[in-house]
Amino acid sequence: MTNAGDNGHVTARTELRRYNVRVDIPHISGTRGWSAAATAFQQGLAAQASLLVTERQIEFVTRERRDYVRVSVTVEAAHVAEAAVIMWAVLQQAAGEEIGGWDMAGASAEIRPARPRG
Repeated sequence: MTNAGDNGHVTARTELRRYNVRVDIPHISGTRGWSAAATAFQQGLAAQASLLVTERQIEFVTRERRDYVRVSVTVEAAHVAEAAVIMWAVLQQAAGEEIGGWDMAGASAEIRPARPRG
């Protein structure tokens, strides 16, 4: 049990579920600098330690003459909206100072319940 705050109610702790989250983000700086941007993004993703985000995979994709980074992870969260928020924070941190080179508004995401462990 955890204290819910000032309202005086006590609530049961929400059980965390596992979600598979995949996000594609277009790179907007053109092909020049793509290799460096992709490498920096990959290093930013790998440098993050999180107990809630596991099974990280990163792919670099060219589609319709645009370069994309595709990030797939498993997120532990109370619900699908929380999984999206956690993933978005991970992506922003991975992009770091180079966030302006990524079309975050053009990103697409897919979130599905993960298969049970075991």
